[in-house]
Amino acid sequence: MTRPEEFFRHLDAKDEPYLRAAFADYAQAVDEISRGWTRGGEAVEAYITDNLPRLSEIHSTVEQSEVRRWDDVEVETFVLHQHYVYDDVVVKIEAPTTVICRREDDAWRIVLFHSVPLPPTP
Repeated sequence: MTRPEEFFRHLDAKDEPYLRAAFADYAQAVDEISRGWTRGGEAVEAYITDNLPRLSEIHSTVEQSEVRRWDDVEVETFVLHQHYVYDDVVVKIEAPTTVICRREDDAWRIVLFHSVPLPPTP
């Protein structure tokens, strides 16, 4: 199981302590909920606090994964298939995604999470 697959397993379970610990203090992230950049540990913490309670029925699948590692940096690109309920609205996405992790004190932390869904095909 890759690091992003493990992350999404914990997201699907709404494992808040794991999710908070997954990000470096200087992490940056963008996704379909934020619709913009979330930068730094405090902003990531606020994002989790604000959005995790609003999410339910989360199911995530990682496909077409490719991992590259250079010493203490790991880049994984993949297609994220996800559906969830957010504020009582069913959401289904397909998103090319990049996750960059860096090893810090024998733990891998997310330093960049970049996931922007594609519009539905006609």
